[in-house]
Amino acid sequence: MLDTAIVPLGLRVRAGGTSASTPHWSAALVQFFGLARRVLNQTDAEIRAGRLRAPAFLHGEAGDHGLSATLDSLMNAIDLEYEIELQSPFEDTASIAGGLWSGRDLVGEDCPDGLAKLRFSAGTLDLPLHVHEHSDRFIAVLEGEGRFWWSEGPWQQFSGAGIVSTRVRPGDVLVFTRNLLHTFSAPEEDLVLLSYHSPEIPFDDPRQYTLPKLRWTPRDAMVLAAQ
Repeated sequence: MLDTAIVPLGLRVRAGGTSASTPHWSAALVQFFGLARRVLNQTDAEIRAGRLRAPAFLHGEAGDHGLSATLDSLMNAIDLEYEIELQSPFEDTASIAGGLWSGRDLVGEDCPDGLAKLRFSAGTLDLPLHVHEHSDRFIAVLEGEGRFWWSEGPWQQFSGAGIVSTRVRPGDVLVFTRNLLHTFSAPEEDLVLLSYHSPEIPFDDPRQYTLPKLRWTPRDAMVLAAQ
């Protein structure tokens, strides 16, 4: 698996790496929607060119590239201009609340994507591994600390093995393509995410997420570690 640095954001290939070298990307965008759209388009292009495998997961720190202040100011502007109530449960998990802004409202009628704000309450360990079959994600960690869990294998064949996790904290950015089996946990403190969905799919749409036949949650890892 490649661990090649990819610009912008210092993202590193964590899943979907191939033996081919990965070219550098140009970082020239300051608007969150524009940046997210560009990175997701480039990710798709790298997959089509064979330099990444689908599903792919990339992870980095926005602060390394001066993006943290941009994220903070954008989030404040969105909160001021578009009030949103975070509603629970999110993806059938009571300790998670979320709200979704439509890109058509934020950017314009030609934008099919959406932007969600998600809050995982401290102690959240029960959001099961799942996939988004119909959309890709660009996620920024705004507050708190937690873990991102994923498995690189086909979700249809998930057997409970091959799960990897990494710590996430404010300023981190995660990019992953559709069909990556994943979840978040917030064992000790609230975790707040800004999640760009491409394309936008309403929370109550059955296409929003899919569970594999075997249900697995981060709590299972905690129980196993305690044995």
